[in-house]
Amino acid sequence: MEQPLALTQDEARECVRRHRGRVLGVAFTLLGLAAVFYGLALVRM
Repeated sequence: MEQPLALTQDEARECVRRHRGRVLGVAFTLLGLAAVFYGLALVRM
């Protein structure tokens, strides 16, 4: 488990490319939830 914290450029790029889909999914899910709660708050006012 001895892994250096400093990633090389190629490793960082590969990691970003591998995780971009998951990150975008989480971001859009959070945005959707925020929009729903905002809409409910506006309706209740």
